Amino acid sequence: MKKNVRKIPGTIQSQLKHLGRYVIAAYVRTYETTKLASGELKHLGISVSGDKITIPDSALPPARIGKYSDRNLNGYEVVRKDLKKQTHYHSVETPNWGDFSYGTHDVNLPYEKYPRDFHGPQHVRIKMACPSENAKADRTMIIFEVDKVLDQEARDFKASLLECLNLLQENVGACGVQKAGATTAEYLKTMRVAWEILPPGTVEEVITRVFKGCTPTKEEASSITDRYNFLMSLKPEKLIYGTSGFQRYFGALIHERLVIFENIEYGNAIYVMFEDWKDLSQRSRTELLSGRYGNNFDRVLHVSGWKKKVRAIIKRHVQ
Repeated sequence: MKKNVRKIPGTIQSQLKHLGRYVIAAYVRTYETTKLASGELKHLGISVSGDKITIPDSALPPARIGKYSDRNLNGYEVVRKDLKKQTHYHSVETPNWGDFSYGTHDVNLPYEKYPRDFHGPQHVRIKMACPSENAKADRTMIIFEVDKVLDQEARDFKASLLECLNLLQENVGACGVQKAGATTAEYLKTMRVAWEILPPGTVEEVITRVFKGCTPTKEEASSITDRYNFLMSLKPEKLIYGTSGFQRYFGALIHERLVIFENIEYGNAIYVMFEDWKDLSQRSRTELLSGRYGNNFDRVLHVSGWKKKVRAIIKRHVQ
C-alpha cells in the first residue's frame, strides 16, 4: 500500500475545479467484511462482533501509523536552511585545573545550526460513516472524512490539503476530495459508473458527450481525439461513456463480452474486460489489482507500444 503522496494527484486537482470553494479530504471505500473482522482498521476503532460492525463516529489516528499521523498528534519542526545559521551553546562539565580531584565547572561551547520552525499538533480526527453495519454482508462501504474544512482560496490551501490527503492515505490506504457538507447520496454517486452505450459518432460528438457541461483543454481534446481514432480503428459495435462523480470514462464495446475503456481524468492505463464487464467496471483499481478477479480483464499501461498490446489482446479474444 502506498504510504504517502508527494504531491496532489492530477485526478484530485481536476475534481477540485467542480467542488466549490470549501472542500474536505474524503474517500469512500468498500472493504471485505472478513478483513475488517481481522483488524484491518482496528487502529481507527473499527471492529466486527457477530453480525454487528462497530464504527465510531470519528477517531484520532495513532502516531505510529505514519509520518502525517505523527505530525497530527505531536507537531513537527522544519529546518530553515534558507536562513543563516545561528549560534547556540551546549554545556560541558570540565575538571578544575585539568584534574577532577579539584572539582569541576561548566564550559559553554558554541556551535552553529539553522533556525527551526515548530508547527504545533492539529489533532484532526477522521470521521466515519457506514450506510449499513450488517456484518453478514460480504462487503462493507465506509465513508471517511478528515474533519477539517479547507478553503481553496486560502494561501496555504495546497499544503493543508496535502497533509489531510496523507492522513487519509496512511490510515485508509487511499485519498480523495469532496465538497464540504456532502450527503451520503453524493458519496454513493462516486462509487458506481453510470454507463451509456451508443452508436459511434464523429470525434466532435464524442468530445461533446465526454465533456458535457465542461470545456476541455487543448490537451484533453487532443487526447480524446487520439483515443477516438484508435478505438475506431478496432471497428467497435458501440462506444461507451461513463461517469462516476466528476470522473469520466470513455471506451468501446467491441462485442457483447469484450469492452475497452479508461478513465479520462488520469488515463494511466486502459482496461480490456471480458466476462461481466459491467460488474468489473464498478470495482476500484485496488480491487482489480488484488488478484481476486482472475483473468477476466487485462490492464495495459499507456507506455510505448500500448496500442499494439491492446490489439494483440483483442485478436486473442475475437478468434
